[in-house]
Amino acid sequence: MKYRSFIYILISFVLIQCNTNKNRPKAAPIKTATNTYFSKNIEDPYQYMENLKDTTVLSWLSSQNKYATDMLQNISGRTQLLKKIEANDNLRAEAVFDLKILSPNAYYYLKHSKNHEATILYFRAGIDGKETEVFNSENYKSDSQHTYIINYFQPSWNGKKIAIGFTKNDEEFSEVVVYDLEKQQFHKEVIDHCWPSELGGINWLGDDSGFIYLHIPDIDTTSPNYILNTATVLYRLGENPKDLQVIFSKKTHPQLNLTAADFPIVHIFGKEQKYMFGRVGGIGFKDYYYAPITELTQETVTWKPLFQKKHKVEKFIAYANDIYFLSAQKASNFSIFKTSFDQLDFDMPTEVIPAAEDQILKDFTITTEGLFYTTSKNGVLANLYCLKDKKIDIVTLPEASGSISLATIGTNFSHLWIEIESWVSHKNRYRYNIHTKAFKQENITPVVDYPELRDIVVKEIEITSYDGVKVPLSIIYKKGLVRNGENRMLLNGYGSYNWINAPMLYPYLLYWISEGGVYAVAHVRGGGEKGERWHKDGFKSKKPNTWKDFIACTEYLIDENYTSSERFAVWGGSAGGITIGRAITERPDLYAAAVIRVGLLNTLRSEIAPNGQNNIKEFGTVKDSLEFEALLRMDAYHHVEKNTAYPAVLLTAGLNDSRVAAWQPAKFAARMQAATNSEHPILLSVNFDEGHGFDRTQKSKREELADIISFALWQTGSDRYRLIQ
Repeated sequence: MKYRSFIYILISFVLIQCNTNKNRPKAAPIKTATNTYFSKNIEDPYQYMENLKDTTVLSWLSSQNKYATDMLQNISGRTQLLKKIEANDNLRAEAVFDLKILSPNAYYYLKHSKNHEATILYFRAGIDGKETEVFNSENYKSDSQHTYIINYFQPSWNGKKIAIGFTKNDEEFSEVVVYDLEKQQFHKEVIDHCWPSELGGINWLGDDSGFIYLHIPDIDTTSPNYILNTATVLYRLGENPKDLQVIFSKKTHPQLNLTAADFPIVHIFGKEQKYMFGRVGGIGFKDYYYAPITELTQETVTWKPLFQKKHKVEKFIAYANDIYFLSAQKASNFSIFKTSFDQLDFDMPTEVIPAAEDQILKDFTITTEGLFYTTSKNGVLANLYCLKDKKIDIVTLPEASGSISLATIGTNFSHLWIEIESWVSHKNRYRYNIHTKAFKQENITPVVDYPELRDIVVKEIEITSYDGVKVPLSIIYKKGLVRNGENRMLLNGYGSYNWINAPMLYPYLLYWISEGGVYAVAHVRGGGEKGERWHKDGFKSKKPNTWKDFIACTEYLIDENYTSSERFAVWGGSAGGITIGRAITERPDLYAAAVIRVGLLNTLRSEIAPNGQNNIKEFGTVKDSLEFEALLRMDAYHHVEKNTAYPAVLLTAGLNDSRVAAWQPAKFAARMQAATNSEHPILLSVNFDEGHGFDRTQKSKREELADIISFALWQTGSDRYRLIQ
């Protein structure tokens, strides 16, 4: 890390002396490597860029970043936009996130500090209690050159101790320290090599004597063993955290046939739980096992099978002597079933809630007042239901909702909260009283209402894709829009991992609408908007459906005169890089600009990248002939063609990225720059001190947001956003 930063600073200094804002950096040298897959030779002109320790590669990345930065910061309107973003950040200075309710009188949550560059953990004795600061991340290793933030926390059941995860430089991985609330000090032991915010979290024992967590032996993104051979370990307070007491791993349980890439994660779902549950697998449906919690006192835990991937279980809750579970094994859009611990049967379980006809069962929870579940139509229209005394009632919501999240304290409590979100509103939190059938708003802090998002029209429609399949499309714009083909359009798409692109107030949406544009979301195959089949229809060999759906949505928006290709911008991130990358390489004529944040663009090589072994489960492996062909088809990098008029492209990369290696967007940028015969810029913005973006500083988020919106407005013809010569 320090070496990379030093190289970057040194190179940047030299470049500042040699270049001006108008100096385009030199083209990346071509050093063609040839890889053979099943008798097919694939040439790769920039494969050498995969060595991110090579000073010549770092030099090229630095020159690209300087050129991109100079150009982006010279867009008129960007400075004012950045001020507006910062002002809106200040409006949300009190916004709460990661709220955890331990009991009706114990609320814990995070907020950003006033300067937005630190996270602060707070406690409140119930919704009406006084807010008390527990710990400010600015005070953690304050003499360090790194900036630490709290990216995870979990209170013990008695509320006297909190396991707090600190991460630096957007690395995502945490070092966990236990904070004693009564003594107001940390335990001396530091538990490192954790990824609690992503994988399983911290699970306290019922007697609060310790907790279990997933230990990651190798967190070096350049290592071939990166995040492999992980293990769930038991840590008891006061013990040496280096002496790992492994309770679930490939090594300790060889009979379960775990692979090195599997994550053996253990959950304890409540203080009084009789069983703990172990899961295997990273992406998609998983195999689950169970064991009595009392076995933690034994030398080896004996894990018994609970259910398998074939049972397609999305979520389960242990309640009394039963297990209730959400499953797609009988219907792609999910049903709720139950089985008993006395006679586990996931093949022929009892159906509790049947599958809906034209929507998916999305989530459920159980309280002492009944079973509550949500449905979603096309990922954008949500409803809430209650099952009590064998009767199902629809719950009248306090406001129309595109997305509903459920929260409880546990199955032994009556409390139920919902969070409602839409394209034009942040989350509103309500508590439900089943006896009065009424909701009471319980936001801990006020929800910001943006004047720019009043009088907004939201159209939820379905368009016909290339093969006749109906694809949901959300279109958001200011009332009074004239469909004359002159409106600037920003279309988003993802389409992987069964993720539902549900309504939420994206910052991109807010500022694009504020500038008079139309924002849209293509709910393409590969996501989960229409259930498990929708995911599988954009999976591995069927991945082309993802970007072809996106292109069909593009054509619809142009054909219906919402916009034109000259005013059409698109954006996506991470695995959404496949969607956007293949859309602009297959139909470059449709777009004026594309923004791809830390995008997966070279899938043929992603297997050898950090997190590559886990991506295999979603996209495939080059070791299988059919999956190799699928990976090649979805590889945007290998579909860049010479002498083609490509749209303007802004790519971002993070050198600390543990999910998408920085060389993925780098290689794509190099090839696009060499291939395009248009005058549109191909920019590569590289953050040398951050990663995928989850744990960035707020300042970094604001700067990137201003870059993206300014770039897209500039390239779609805004008079207010032009390059200052």
